[in-house]
Amino acid sequence: MKKLSLGSEDLYAYWQTRFKEWLDGRNATKETGEAFVASLEADGLKRNTLGCAARALRRIGLAVPAPSIEMSEPKYHSLDEVRRLIDTAPSLLEKTIITVCFSSACRIGEVLGIMLDDLELDAGVATVTRKGGRRERIALGKQGTEALRQWLAQRRSKSKRVFMDYNYQDIYRRLKVLGKKIGIPEFSPHRLRHSRVMHLRKAGLDWEDISEVCGHTKVETTIKIYGRRKAEERSALLVDF
Repeated sequence: MKKLSLGSEDLYAYWQTRFKEWLDGRNATKETGEAFVASLEADGLKRNTLGCAARALRRIGLAVPAPSIEMSEPKYHSLDEVRRLIDTAPSLLEKTIITVCFSSACRIGEVLGIMLDDLELDAGVATVTRKGGRRERIALGKQGTEALRQWLAQRRSKSKRVFMDYNYQDIYRRLKVLGKKIGIPEFSPHRLRHSRVMHLRKAGLDWEDISEVCGHTKVETTIKIYGRRKAEERSALLVDF
């Protein structure tokens, strides 16, 4: 079975727990799995979320069909919104994670999975575990590197993980609360990744460089996700590059 990143493991564990609670003592079967996903759909959850829940159930042996992922141009935050999130973060933990996620354009699960031995702060680099378990060195950026230096200077733990035992669910809840508090109710940790990429794109980075920042193995994947504008709009944007 394909190896999962730490963030995916946490997310799948969340849906598996939700499914167990929903069963309330009933047997876990393909049929109850499909009924669970159907109940989530009835609650108004998006197709991408339904697909994630279905894939989580497939990891425990239930052949539940996963709805196809809908692709649309990613929503992202302005630089002002990102600065507000960082400046109003209630603790150094949230501030560091927001800064590193944005500065590196990494997924939050990739950031939470960073080990102390993965850091090369003098070079401004860290090694992260991408989707599928692929290991890759990434640039932390000036602000991301400085944020990690500050975090490590006050961190008191014997854990080998940079962010200790905090998992996706812990951080997701904290950051969602922060977003609502400062008037960005649609904020989600993954939008930090989208925001970084979209701003790099505006700044003139070409698709190959953006693909490398994203950790995509094919530049076509990057264009498919981040290039979903009308052809004439995209052409004008590339001329501005």
